[in-house]
Amino acid sequence: MSSKAATVSSLVRYLKGKLENDTLLQKVLVEGEISNFSSYRSGHWYFSLKDAYAQIKCVMFASSNRRVGFMPKDGDKVYVQADLSVYEARGEIQLIVTAMRPFGIGELYLKYEMLKKKLEAEGLFDEAHKKPIPQYPFRIALVTGRNTDARMDVLTTLGRRWPCAEITEYPVLVQGNESAGQIISALLKCDQEDHDIVLLVRGGGSIEDLWSFNDERLAHVIYDMQTPLITGIGHEPDFTIADYVADLRAPTPTGAAERSSPDIRNVLNMIRTARERLTNTIYQELDAYDYQLGTLKNAPVFRTPERLYAQKAMKLEHLHTSLMHMIDQRMTDTSQRVKDGHTRIMNASVQMIRNRQNELAGYNTALDHAMTIMINDKESSFRRTAALLDAYSPLKILGRGYSVTLKDGKAVTGTGQVSPGDQIETLVAEGRIVSEVTGVKPKENI
Repeated sequence: MSSKAATVSSLVRYLKGKLENDTLLQKVLVEGEISNFSSYRSGHWYFSLKDAYAQIKCVMFASSNRRVGFMPKDGDKVYVQADLSVYEARGEIQLIVTAMRPFGIGELYLKYEMLKKKLEAEGLFDEAHKKPIPQYPFRIALVTGRNTDARMDVLTTLGRRWPCAEITEYPVLVQGNESAGQIISALLKCDQEDHDIVLLVRGGGSIEDLWSFNDERLAHVIYDMQTPLITGIGHEPDFTIADYVADLRAPTPTGAAERSSPDIRNVLNMIRTARERLTNTIYQELDAYDYQLGTLKNAPVFRTPERLYAQKAMKLEHLHTSLMHMIDQRMTDTSQRVKDGHTRIMNASVQMIRNRQNELAGYNTALDHAMTIMINDKESSFRRTAALLDAYSPLKILGRGYSVTLKDGKAVTGTGQVSPGDQIETLVAEGRIVSEVTGVKPKENI
C-alpha cells in the first residue's frame, strides 16, 4: 500500500486524462435507447443511453444538437457519435455526444459526418479552391444514369436555354456497389476531353441510394479536376460529399442545367443591343467629321490661294484617310465580332442562324451603301470647292486675254512707276514679253 494517499479529485482527473487522450475512445459510434432525457434552457441535452445490460450518461451541447433534425424522447433508439470523458464533480463516466441519428440510418449518417469533417479539415471544401463557372460553355459533359429522369431533365433544359452547346454524355450507374467506381472513371475521362464544364447529376433518393456520392475517392477526384464541375444530386435538402467539393452545387438536376448555361434569348438581345450601339457610335463620329469638313470648306480665302488650296487639300486628304481607316477598322472589328457570335450560335439551330446571318448581311449592306453615298457626296463637294478655287486663280485671268506688267519683278499698277527707257516685262497666258518704255501718257491723254 502506498505511503501517500491520492486525493479524490486528483484520481478522477487522472482517469479523465487517460480516457480523453485514448484515441480509441474518441469519436466512437454507439447505439442504444434514450432514457431520462432532459432539455435545458441553455439548449444542452442530458440523457442516458442504455441497452438490456448497461447504461451510460450522455450530454449533447447546443452547438452540436442544433444539427439534429428531430427532438429525441425517452424510448428512442439512436446512433450517436461521441467522445468518452469523466464528469469530475460526480466522478461519473459520460459520453460527450457530437452527432445523433435515429436507429436505422444513423450509422450511414455518422459515417457521412465523420468523412465530411475529415475532408473539411483537409481543405477539400475551401472556397478559394473552387474554379469559376464559364459564362458561355459550348462543350458540356454530362455524367449521369442512362435513360433516367435526371438525364432527360438536363437535356430538356439545355435544349431550351442553350441549344448551341455540344453535350457529351458519360452514362454511369448512380447507385450500388459499382457506381462510385464508374463515376470516378467517367470524371477522369471527361476531364481529359477539353470540356468547358462537367455536370454530375442524379435524381432524388434515400441516403442509401445517394451513398455513392459520399465516396472519399470520388471527393479527391472532384477536388483534383481541372474542369469546373456542377453537381445536381437529389432534391433541395439532399447534400452529399460531392456537393461540398464541387465548384458549384445546384439543388436538382434541372437546377444544375440552369446554373451551367445562359439563356440564348438574353444572349441574342445583348448582341442586338451591342450592334445598335456600335452603329449609332459610327454615325455620331461621321457627323462630327462632317462638321469639321464643313468648317474647313467655309474658311476665308487667303491672299495666296495656291498655298491655301494646297494646305486645305493636304488636310482634307489626311482627314479622308483617317476617316476611311477608322471606318474600315470599325467595320473589320464589327464584322469579326458578329462572325464569331454567329459561328457559335449556328451550332444551336441552323434555321435560327440563317435568319440572323441574313439580317446581319442586310445591315452590313445598308451600312456599306450609306457609307459609299456619304463618301461620294463628300468627294463631289471637295471637287466643287477645288474647281471654285481654281476659277479664281490669277492664271485663269491671263487665259481670258488679260496681262500683268512687271518692273524689276514687281507688278506695275500706275504710270508713275515707270519712266522712258525702263525695261518692263508683260505676262500673258503663253509667256513673257520684254520691252522698253518709250513714253508715259497720263490717263486723260489716252
